[in-house]
Amino acid sequence: MKQLFQLTTQINTFSSENDAELVFLFDSLLLSLKTAARHAGSQSILRATPSLKHAINLSKFLERTLLRIPVPGLHDHISDLFDYFQRTLEENCGVPVEEELDELVMLTEELRKGISSLTEDKSIKSASKVAMNPVQNLSTLH
Repeated sequence: MKQLFQLTTQINTFSSENDAELVFLFDSLLLSLKTAARHAGSQSILRATPSLKHAINLSKFLERTLLRIPVPGLHDHISDLFDYFQRTLEENCGVPVEEELDELVMLTEELRKGISSLTEDKSIKSASKVAMNPVQNLSTLH
C-alpha cells in the first residue's frame, strides 16, 4: 500500500505541475490536426503543410511532457505511439491524406481521455487514503 500511496502522490504532483501545459498541447495539437485534415480534403491541399509542421512540433512537445509521467511502464507505449505520429505526419507533409489525419485526431482524443483518467482516477486516490489510515480503517470493520 505504501507503493500505491507513493505512486499516487507522484501522479498527483505530475498532474498539478503539468496540467495547464497538457491542456494547451492537446488543444493545440487537435486544432492543427483538424485544420490539416480539413485542408487535405479540399482543393487547397498545400495549406495543410503549415498545420502539419505545427502538429509535428506539438507532438514532440507532448511526447516529452508525457514521458515525465511517473509510470515507467507507460514510457515505451508513449514513445511507440509518438513514433507512429511522427511517421504519419511526415508522410502527410508530402501528400496529405484526410483519413490518416482524422485517425490521428481520434488517437489524440483517446490519449487525452486516458491521461485524464490516470491523473483524475478517484479509485487510486481513495485507495491511498486507505493506505494512510490503516488503524482507522480496521476500526470501521467491527
